[in-house]
Amino acid sequence: MLVCPVDSATLSHSESAAMARIVDLLQRVPPDAQVPNSEWTAHDVAAHLVTMAGRYLTADRKLASSQRELREMNQREIEEFTSSTMGELIGRLRSRNAKYAAFWNEQPLDLTFPYRVGFPLDAGTLRSNWIAELLIHGRDVATATGEQWRLDATSSLLTLRVLAHVLPHYLTAAGVADATLAVSPEGGAAFSIVVKDGGTTIQPGAAAGADTLAGSPEALVLLLYGRISFAEAQAMGVDVTGDQGEVQRLLDRLDKP
Repeated sequence: MLVCPVDSATLSHSESAAMARIVDLLQRVPPDAQVPNSEWTAHDVAAHLVTMAGRYLTADRKLASSQRELREMNQREIEEFTSSTMGELIGRLRSRNAKYAAFWNEQPLDLTFPYRVGFPLDAGTLRSNWIAELLIHGRDVATATGEQWRLDATSSLLTLRVLAHVLPHYLTAAGVADATLAVSPEGGAAFSIVVKDGGTTIQPGAAAGADTLAGSPEALVLLLYGRISFAEAQAMGVDVTGDQGEVQRLLDRLDKP
């Protein structure tokens, strides 16, 4: 098992809760609020979420083959909504999310769909990724306006499960010495990121002898998504066992999802 079990009822509850939170936030924030460490504003984030919801509803959508192409695609799609008001974006987001719920609730959780070129994910993981999109970008906007935005344990574990599937595709392993990092969230099962011979794989469980990040699922998510520093993660309850410098070097190789 990677991190935590997945069932449709839990996913539906987390999806609904995350959508309610982000809609409430977007209704209150200034559209031009600047997201920290980003070129995006709150309006841009709302537009991005609208386009993301659209991708989940388009079977023949164009798939990015690299992080650079994905960033360019994101920007082009955001620019399509430059003239939309925040209210219009929220309306579109609600409408698309309703269609999303109607479609994905009918899909078996183990049925696979394309996520990136040559990179399929099962429906349970894709639905978990939508929760992550809503909550991580919600935190970005909340931070821009000085609001607290915590990630609940269930959604954090679901997000770590997504990362356990996708991190090999976001880590630049070429030229990196062999290394193993175990991620052990409180309340969930550990997984290990294994870099060997210039490639990256994920193994269930904490590999013997691995450097280890353990503790708060929320802090682990924010660390692996590049939203907080190593020091901030430790302050939020993440413990490191092993070579802290080696762990940091591995984290620096992540092209953050």
